[in-house]
Amino acid sequence: YGGVWTALLVLLIALAGGNEYFGLLAQGGYRPAYWLGMLWLGVTVLSGWRPDLLPLDLVLTAGLFATLIYSLFQHENQVHTWLATSGGAIYFGLLLSQGVALRQMPDGLAWLMLGLLITWFNDTAAYFAGVYLGNHKLWPRISPKKTWEGTVGGWLGGALAGALVVQFTPIPISLGMGILIGFVGGVLALFGDLVESMIKRQVGVKDSGQFFPGHGGMWDRMDSILF
Repeated sequence: YGGVWTALLVLLIALAGGNEYFGLLAQGGYRPAYWLGMLWLGVTVLSGWRPDLLPLDLVLTAGLFATLIYSLFQHENQVHTWLATSGGAIYFGLLLSQGVALRQMPDGLAWLMLGLLITWFNDTAAYFAGVYLGNHKLWPRISPKKTWEGTVGGWLGGALAGALVVQFTPIPISLGMGILIGFVGGVLALFGDLVESMIKRQVGVKDSGQFFPGHGGMWDRMDSILF
């Protein structure tokens, strides 16, 4: 039953993140269709659990049709409504459905932990390397606090996580491949973080929400994991 509980947990996390995303874009004047977007997002996540009942191509096609038709009936900024709604549903729904699908694989729990630990090691190593060694700004226009030193430290942390998971789980890949996956995962985690920063800066907010008081929203906690 692990796949069922994973699907439900990921669904709740996705809906919490989607709620923050649609709220921010509404605040920014992009007029997303909140309930339609949340429905499409949720069904997309569940397509990773039961692709036999909810084929991904059907879910994406139906969602695109529904949002386009809905946007036709809006009196202003119709394209904003369509893009904001589709973007959130696909961004959260499609990316998190991959985690649900991963859990269904042989040794799925180990594969899922590989992705989570790579992200956590990356974020932790990037933080400490940035605090103690950071001098050179990485991308000040998008994320002023990020440094090259912290970023590279995060990538090395991701590589270490890949090596450890491969060594201590039944995942059938070599140590070298585990290190490579960890390093690439760290690079992708960086872009996941930067994408959220880009959207928040466009809307003009610091945190995506207050799901974790003092630590920001749900989206803030999973931006790296999404990628």
